[in-house]
Amino acid sequence: MEEIVKVSPLLLAGLLSKVRRQWGLTDFVVLGAALGAGFGLLESVLRFGMDADRAIARPEGGWIIPDSLFPPYVPGPVQVLTAWVPAPFGESSMAVPPAAETFTHLVWTAMAGLGVGLFWRARGWVRLVGAVPWAAATVHHTVNNYAAEKPGERATQWLAELDATAWLAPLVCLALAMALDLRQLRRGRRTVPRVLLSSERMDGDRAGALVRYAAWCLPWSLVTVLRFVRLRRSLLYAVAVAPPGSSDSLYRALVRTANRMDMTDRQDVWRRDELRSRLKVARAHVSRRRWLFLLACVLMLPSVLFLGVGTFTSTAALQGFFTAAGGSRILMGFGAAALIWIAWQVTALLRTWRASSNQLAGEVLAVHRFRLGVASGAAVAGGLLLYRGLGAAGPEGRAIPTLHLLDALDTFLVLLGFALLLFSLLALFPPGGLALAGGGAVGALTAEALLDAALLGTAGLVLMTAAGADGAGDGVSGGESSAGAGKNSTDPATSDAVGSARERKVAELTQGRIPSGEPGKPGLRITKPGAGTSDVDVIGGDGSYIAVGGPAKARNLARFGEKCHILKYAAEQQGVRAQVYLEEGTPEAALNLARRILGDGNVHTFVR
Repeated sequence: MEEIVKVSPLLLAGLLSKVRRQWGLTDFVVLGAALGAGFGLLESVLRFGMDADRAIARPEGGWIIPDSLFPPYVPGPVQVLTAWVPAPFGESSMAVPPAAETFTHLVWTAMAGLGVGLFWRARGWVRLVGAVPWAAATVHHTVNNYAAEKPGERATQWLAELDATAWLAPLVCLALAMALDLRQLRRGRRTVPRVLLSSERMDGDRAGALVRYAAWCLPWSLVTVLRFVRLRRSLLYAVAVAPPGSSDSLYRALVRTANRMDMTDRQDVWRRDELRSRLKVARAHVSRRRWLFLLACVLMLPSVLFLGVGTFTSTAALQGFFTAAGGSRILMGFGAAALIWIAWQVTALLRTWRASSNQLAGEVLAVHRFRLGVASGAAVAGGLLLYRGLGAAGPEGRAIPTLHLLDALDTFLVLLGFALLLFSLLALFPPGGLALAGGGAVGALTAEALLDAALLGTAGLVLMTAAGADGAGDGVSGGESSAGAGKNSTDPATSDAVGSARERKVAELTQGRIPSGEPGKPGLRITKPGAGTSDVDVIGGDGSYIAVGGPAKARNLARFGEKCHILKYAAEQQGVRAQVYLEEGTPEAALNLARRILGDGNVHTFVR
């Protein structure tokens, strides 16, 4: 029963298609380990959370709780920090020095998490393999219970041998999950190469390109890279297993983000003073969260004193205060106030149900559903505790009668339940982040740009500010400014003059015409389904479609490559050639990219 309870949140999360597609096996393993650790810690607190007054400190470190010949041993900080996956408590022995045991709840739920991940992400008969890790965890738990009932049997020896190597299981599961995830990430990158930065594609060193970008303006450029990589990872997982088109919205948003990161992949665009001022304006819109955080901290204070400070032997008197009549009333009063706060949280989460379902990132949807589950569970448990505490059981009575599922719940006291209820407020408080309340924080944004900024959170605001709130420089029309013009201006007059001169020169060289009728203005519009639109600057004398540009093409290679693909597609539909004429001084990176797409004979340089 416990093994089902521990992995049930992962099973429920997998019912959401967006979540199961955007999570990798590694996510399921790590979250499984976290659920097992939380479950085991809760069980330990329920069993020993009220025993601070009778715990005996060991000279070697840690404490024992004298209740049998081999009493429970609670490891100290030294034992915890020098152990791999340490358990909250273990069994002491006179023969060996005290040490933290392996946390079997964490170990086996990590394995079960791998099984759940295989069930949700694998296809065909491979999904059945997901039952094997979960079955192993269930069998271990069953044998553990059997050994506890019949300690002299062979099962006890077999269990001891197995537990001696149990610490290795999470590492094996994690290594296997990472290997399978890396394979899917590589497949995803081949499917959607446009979500890679230009420097990643050109240099072939993805880690080096991301590290260089992250170092431009610490800490903001680092935040931008981390958020972008997390979202891109979710997309790559999704396209590896999901039907084509199921993640188009997230794909388009990440392509736009990659383009803006290409635009800002240089030092001069990162202006610290401007970033600070924009962030300061935006934070004014979220000051209400600070009061909510302060309220949660005040409500949690009795629980911190009771289950934090008061659980050491030297401060056990503090725990005794809360178990007395006056202290218990304080704890119950704060618990009742917390129930009101939790009810408000549940209401707010239900109001945002539809909005969270429309989020592009499955991560946001999963957090919302987990938080709603925690709030609902806390509300139900809090209501039961209040009923028992004000009723016949009283504050020091048992919260649940002796008919129970878990052995630890037999000693679950009402007071301890209220302390744990207050601690649950941490899970309900929204995590740190910067909500964009409108375009005022970053200037005049398009709806599309505001959506991208909201998707990235604080990183989105930072990126918009660095790239320019209007997304200037994102286009690749013939009217780009050039180094030959002596500046990188986006002034319309300068841009039109440069583009006009280029188009006239190319029309003269190819004996062609300018379809817009006015040099420097958008030309013949062309479209490639699923890729986007572009324009033809010049139609050559032989009917070929020609795009014209200059050195600024290299500032956004991803966007330039996209335009080349659209140009090639439109030309093939008309049975003509697709050509690019770039002014001398254009970096080789742009020239080489165009040659790879259109062929060497269709890429030319000219002097304006």
